[in-house]
Amino acid sequence: MKPALVCVGVVVLLVIGVSTAIAAREKPAAGPDPAVSEWTEWPHPVSCGGPTFDPVASFSSPTGVERERTPQARALRRYIALFADEFIRKHDWRLLTEEDGEAVFGAGRLPDEVEVISIERRKGAWKGWGYSSRCEPASIRREREAITWELAPDQPQLGAKTHSILVQLGPGECNGGKPQAKRLQKPEFREQNGALLMSLWLRPLPPGGYTCQGLSEPPVRIQLPEPLGNRPLMDGGTYPPRLRQLRFGR
Repeated sequence: MKPALVCVGVVVLLVIGVSTAIAAREKPAAGPDPAVSEWTEWPHPVSCGGPTFDPVASFSSPTGVERERTPQARALRRYIALFADEFIRKHDWRLLTEEDGEAVFGAGRLPDEVEVISIERRKGAWKGWGYSSRCEPASIRREREAITWELAPDQPQLGAKTHSILVQLGPGECNGGKPQAKRLQKPEFREQNGALLMSLWLRPLPPGGYTCQGLSEPPVRIQLPEPLGNRPLMDGGTYPPRLRQLRFGR
């Protein structure tokens, strides 16, 4: 009987996990996103992989647009209905951006719970064509998307006198397995809300086709504009920025 009991236990855990995921997705997320009350301005437009938009304005916009009677809202409702049994949020959608016959809607809370649906106008009719369960709005500069970064494992604990850091670069576009560090542009630093924000971009690849190959790269050393002091260091390439170190040394 023990194997049967184990199987039942696994099934129960799976059901609980699914129920928890659904409950998390269906938590009310009406009104402005709380992130905009803390990060009230942003120097770059952002993107969820499509058209760019102003993150402060977009995440302050009204929710519940899925109830409107516009052609875009009707297309949004039809697309949501296609996934009635999936883990897709049904309520509290907001319009993030609309341009050139494409509308992008978002639902959920920043930074990790935002889902997006893209609606496109084709032959005079609006139809849904894309969905992502997670959007991390990336800052766009000169039509280039910022890459994420992490402090390297060999980076000592940050402190007031820290003047350079070792970072691992996040994923970029497919580049045939070539090192990304060679295309790293000069970091952008700015101070906001008492934190030091660092944003990183890569130079464009030369024209041509590239395969997607994994590459283990050594960390990159980056010089800070001044000693860190008691400021937290954050990744400013996403909205809202991400904290990369929680503790400070002496």
